[in-house]
Amino acid sequence: MKFLTIAVLALAAASGVSAQNDIKSVDFKNFTYDAEFCGGEEGVRITVKDGEFSEEKEMDGWVDRTYFSVYGIAYGDLNGDGKDEAVVLSVCNTGGTGNFTEAYIYTLRDGKPARLVTLEGGDRADGGLRKAEIKDGVLVVESNDPGEFGGACCPEVVVTRRYKLKGSNLEETGDPDKRDLYPPKRIEFRKGEFSAKVPVELEADPGIRRFIVGAAKGQTLTVTSDSETIRFRMVKGDADEDEEDKQLVATLNETGDYIFEIRSFAEKDEKLTITVTIK
Repeated sequence: MKFLTIAVLALAAASGVSAQNDIKSVDFKNFTYDAEFCGGEEGVRITVKDGEFSEEKEMDGWVDRTYFSVYGIAYGDLNGDGKDEAVVLSVCNTGGTGNFTEAYIYTLRDGKPARLVTLEGGDRADGGLRKAEIKDGVLVVESNDPGEFGGACCPEVVVTRRYKLKGSNLEETGDPDKRDLYPPKRIEFRKGEFSAKVPVELEADPGIRRFIVGAAKGQTLTVTSDSETIRFRMVKGDADEDEEDKQLVATLNETGDYIFEIRSFAEKDEKLTITVTIK
């Protein structure tokens, strides 16, 4: 089993926090945090208002920027004392493209919030935390993974891990679960036909759906739509593609399965139809 070494902090860094009898009474949206990712090795203390902190400093001809946000709070009994703990999800940006996440777990000690655990996440698709909750004494955490087709900006897979609190450590229990964010749907053609119309429901930008088709080397895959707000992209397969006038035309260089994507740039959810042709 895998162990994560974590620091136990005596008291939470909170400004003006009076004695409480329930962790849910603590206002974590207006609170002071020791934010490790925002301050490098030494960390930094950040006070959020309505869940956010933003600062810019002029330093020798350049601007030092810091943005910190609390984007999720969940409750549950993690240490088995019959009282709830709080899991607080945070993200920090220090001026670049990286958005680094952490999960802070707090309990009450002498009526004041004290941090039990800091669980490091990652940057966007590379381990960025999506969700955390406590179920039946177990911390359940969802994080991002780029998967086979993603990159640093864009997750393709959600990884779910489970932890139990053992003293001053979080112990990962069981194997992680993985699920694709955009599992492809296979398109089948009727016997003797080379074209198929497929109804699609897309969420507002960035709504994404993927489809898989089987084809032979030398054939041409054409995908068109009745929507003005979507774009196409080949995701998998060796093909010479051309997206022109909001359609995908791809000359296929091998026999096998191909995956293509449609993405919505609309401001609201939409229903549309795509026409897929292979000849």
